[in-house]
Amino acid sequence: MKNSRLLIDGDILAYRTCWAVQSEVEWEDGIVTTDTNLEELYSQAEMSIEIWKEKLEVEDYEIAFSDPRGKYFRHDIFPDYKGNRKGGRKPLGYKALVKYLQSTRNSQVLPLCEADDVLGILATNGTFDRNIIVSIDKDMLSIPGEYYNIDSGITVKISEKGADYMHLYQTLVGDSTDNYKGCPGIGPKKASAMLDIDPSWDTVAGAFQKAGLTEAEALVQAQVAKILRHEDYNFDLEEVILWKRPTVLNVVA
Repeated sequence: MKNSRLLIDGDILAYRTCWAVQSEVEWEDGIVTTDTNLEELYSQAEMSIEIWKEKLEVEDYEIAFSDPRGKYFRHDIFPDYKGNRKGGRKPLGYKALVKYLQSTRNSQVLPLCEADDVLGILATNGTFDRNIIVSIDKDMLSIPGEYYNIDSGITVKISEKGADYMHLYQTLVGDSTDNYKGCPGIGPKKASAMLDIDPSWDTVAGAFQKAGLTEAEALVQAQVAKILRHEDYNFDLEEVILWKRPTVLNVVA
């Protein structure tokens, strides 16, 4: 489609490709090592991109990567962010593949941002009429536009109000993968029930206060849960504009 663009999560592309291509080598002395053929690695990543372009009938694309320093704006808000992932290693060939894709393909990295945030910023910058985010991350449901889930093969359209709803929902339920807890005692069903009645910040803040926490503590969770959009990043200063308590917010799913 004319004036359409795929926005590909480069972190996920690189991780999945590296693990898929990596092989084991067993030596005669009983030692087992891992091995990766870089040419095969590069070819496999390019093939994935071409498959998505053909399936979604879109020619233009851009690949988003996380800040390679591994320190994101969320660490300044919530120091324990992703603290449960310490010690994990990247798959063999990861750095080489990222370097290759960044040097040969349209790509974007923004200081202090994760790939999710770069995707959200690009999807809402108004450059293309239609943006399709290609990822597996449920957080992409909080970005208005289209989202193609690599695993399910399903594309969904997300309105701005629906995206705002998902941000409030994620603030309530938290994300154990990223090590932020949300509101104590609030799971997916309860969060949906509350927001379906009143999808507002007052609902979220009220839930935290009932749990014995403050609105300021709720705001920290909301800022961590927020996937950035174009208006949330100052390109001149290379700084994130943190999400603030809305004066008026009336969203519907």
